[in-house]
Amino acid sequence: MKIHLSLITVAVLTLLSIQCSSTKSLSDIEKAKLDPPLLHLLSGDRDDDKRLDITHRADGTKEYAVIVQSENPEAIRALGITVSSVFGNIIVVHVTLEELKNIVSLSTVQSIRTGSKRNIQQQQ
Repeated sequence: MKIHLSLITVAVLTLLSIQCSSTKSLSDIEKAKLDPPLLHLLSGDRDDDKRLDITHRADGTKEYAVIVQSENPEAIRALGITVSSVFGNIIVVHVTLEELKNIVSLSTVQSIRTGSKRNIQQQQ
């Protein structure tokens, strides 16, 4: 019985730890890396969703196209994030909000900008 309660206690503490880390506030250095729409998004303002390139994963989770400036795409891959493309120090990824928080905390990341929706305009 004691072992069972210990496992439950560990599980609860782990969940609380994960929850606290997911709501951590950004440092000033991290905030400076983000362009305004992404900063608003991470602060809980979902009104900027209309201006962002959003897709959905198979499980329905929203993911955002972002452009990361960094010399180290491997640091992003090490977080378990798929890198769509790399051109010099420009890295394109599609990330959830939690993944975005993890990327912005990397010291090798200089900036993160929103990906833009591509609209085809017809010639008239």
